[in-house]
Amino acid sequence: MSRNWRLLMPSPESYQIDCVLFDVQHKADHREQFQADPHAYLSAVPLSPERKAELAANDFGALYLAGANPYLLRAHCLVMKISEENYLAQMRAVTDNP
Repeated sequence: MSRNWRLLMPSPESYQIDCVLFDVQHKADHREQFQADPHAYLSAVPLSPERKAELAANDFGALYLAGANPYLLRAHCLVMKISEENYLAQMRAVTDNP
């Protein structure tokens, strides 16, 4: 059976999170819009208010638990110039990896 990191099957929500992460990483205009105003950028994305808030806040642990691809999360950190220490601390807080 197929697995999507934390989920047995990818959910529409996890797919949308991954799309946002991918677009912000690979499309300069998306990255600029996200950096300027993440809430405005996310307004048209079909996600729950909770997930939009997590994306806007770069809450990697919550996004990972929601099924986001961990490689896209890490790449998002690099593009957004978020420290590796910050990323690792958030991921360790929601996983069993010390």
